[in-house]
Parts: sequence; C-alpha cells; structure tokens
Amino acid sequence: MFPFETTALVEEALNCARAKTARICTVETVTSGLLAAALTSVSGASAIFERGFILYHADAKATGLNVNPELSRLHGAVSSPVTQALANQGLQHSGAGISIAVTGYAGPTGGNENDPVGTCYISVSTNGRANSFVERYNFEGDREAVRLGAVDASLRLLNRALSNYN
Repeated sequence: MFPFETTALVEEALNCARAKTARICTVETVTSGLLAAALTSVSGASAIFERGFILYHADAKATGLNVNPELSRLHGAVSSPVTQALANQGLQHSGAGISIAVTGYAGPTGGNENDPVGTCYISVSTNGRANSFVERYNFEGDREAVRLGAVDASLRLLNRALSNYN
C-alpha cells in the first residue's frame, strides 16, 4: 500500500521504539490518518503504536485535544505553536512516550502568503523530556504528493527523535 521508502522508515521507527520500550501516538490534520496507517501497516505495530488523533475540521485543528484557542487565533491553525501544542497534548491524552503531530495545507486551496499550499509543520514531543521541537516543510506537487511527503518527513523526524529517546 505504501512505497518501499515509507515502509522502510516505518520499520526503522518501530524497531527503535520497541528497543526503547516507547509507545507512539500521532496527531494528524493534513495527513488525516495516513501517518497512523503507515505506522500500522507493518506487522507487530500493535505493540508500539498506541493511538492516533485526527483533527480535520478547522475548529478541531484550532482547539483539538484542549489546545488553547488563543494559539490558533494568534498564529493560525497551521503553525509551529499549534503543531507543537498538538504534539504535547497527544502525550497528555495518551499513555505514549512519544507523540508526533502534523499540520499543513495539502491544496489545492488554503495556505497564505507566509505558508502557501504545500507547507506542513511537524512536531515531536517526548514524555517527561525537554526535547520537543517543530520543523517546517514545503512540499511540491498535488494534494497526494503533499500528504505523502508529510508522512515520510514525519517518519524521518520520528526516527531522529527516537534515536535520542532515553
């Protein structure tokens, strides 16, 4: 179902998380469950992948998982502060040790001057640690290319975070 590169990134994440006894949670807007689907496409994922949250409607993106609505009002629902808050809240609403959140504009509509269509923010938070971070990406192509690009970038970021997970 997923390209070989995506599956290889998933296997790396699951193996690393298993070795570090870390469960994974996802919080998705732009990918609407594709990241969770990728993570669960490999046998044995049920021991590592705990749960995923899909927040697709604008209201849900802005306030889902008890994110302060002021963040969205000040920065936009697709922004670094909101994405980081979603990752942090993913941890609070799960028993996972690591949470990854992804927001963005898949197109063909949406976006703005600062964050055009193709812009995605990805954040990783780890439970009880101060290594929460956000990265911004801009993917080229149609809606599917943006969403699949965001999945692969999320998995790469997750793998990087897991390599530093204690």
